[in-house]
Amino acid sequence: MSSTRIKQIVLLGALLVSAACSKAVDNRSAQATAAAASTSSPQNQAIETETAQEAPMAGTILATGTILVPENRLAAIGPVHEGRIVHLYAGQGSRVKKGQKLADLESADIDEAKSAYLKAIADYDNARKTSQAEVRLAQATFDRTKLLYEKTIAAQKTFQSAEHDLEVAKAVAESSVASTKAALAAARRKLLILGMTASDIVGLRDDQDLGALFSLTSPIDGVVVERTATIGATVGADASVFKIIDISSVWIAANVFEKDLSRVKLGQGARVSVPAVPDTVFSGKVIFISSVVDPETRTVKVRTEVPNRDGKLKPDMFANVQIVTDVDRSTISVPQSAVLSDNGQSIIFVANAGGYEKRVVTVGIQSGDRVEIRDGVKAGEKVVVKGNYLLLEQSKGAK
Repeated sequence: MSSTRIKQIVLLGALLVSAACSKAVDNRSAQATAAAASTSSPQNQAIETETAQEAPMAGTILATGTILVPENRLAAIGPVHEGRIVHLYAGQGSRVKKGQKLADLESADIDEAKSAYLKAIADYDNARKTSQAEVRLAQATFDRTKLLYEKTIAAQKTFQSAEHDLEVAKAVAESSVASTKAALAAARRKLLILGMTASDIVGLRDDQDLGALFSLTSPIDGVVVERTATIGATVGADASVFKIIDISSVWIAANVFEKDLSRVKLGQGARVSVPAVPDTVFSGKVIFISSVVDPETRTVKVRTEVPNRDGKLKPDMFANVQIVTDVDRSTISVPQSAVLSDNGQSIIFVANAGGYEKRVVTVGIQSGDRVEIRDGVKAGEKVVVKGNYLLLEQSKGAK
């Protein structure tokens, strides 16, 4: 073979080697560019992670409810018989104390009841005095006859008759006093039923200017939220003239789903918030758990009692309730946004060196916006809290 032919072969080999090296360099450059593009892609920028750590956590059940006035802190006040209002001492919005006078009414019934009471007093006093006099006379006759009998001046029959008369006098006196005392007590009870106070009744003995007035008084401390009559109006026994509520303590009737009912116990603490006072959390406790499930909502009424000294909580307000079902304990928790549902399983994504790993986890108690992870994540691992929906869709597409 000629030297010229050999040179041509060597040159052609050199050109082939050079082309191959150039192609390898171009491939490495393209891979680096793709990796860089992947690192800075919008997908990665939309993903946020949080390091899972152990921290104290209290379990809660979230529920919605309505604020109610406790049944024993509400009073509807009206007369027990017909009367005409002559004075009003409280109106809507008035704050009243227990026993405070609200109104005066005029009625012939009260006049009649006062007369009956005063007559009963007179009958009782008369019966007591008469009985005492009869017993004293019978006792004196018995003592004198006994003395004569002991001196054999009076016959035994006379002595026995005097003894009999004394016993009869005592029995009649006891019966007369007892019957008039019972009549007096009945007359007094009627005045109380008609609206008079005990002190007013006592005052009748000294001031017998009967009149026909009786008063309506408040049975509780509270605020007048309703007054339905004016001066001069005639009201009957079925009328409710005043409605008073005491909201120093209120009830919240919350709707708890039946699946959470096993975790609710009497006496558990609760945190209550209302839209009207967004920056305040009120504390209370569970006092009642209904035995009935609402068939439409599948919820059970759970009643919470909350102190309300400053009156910020109003009846019929909407309320959010967190019932504390578990005491603080150290556990791994993540934001609820980190947990997704996939084919009936709770899953999360954990960041690792190769990307993001989908894991099935066991969730536990919830508190606010965080949920306990009982199994599937260790402290120190980074879990995806934002962008995990996109990862879930990609994992489904890769199958």
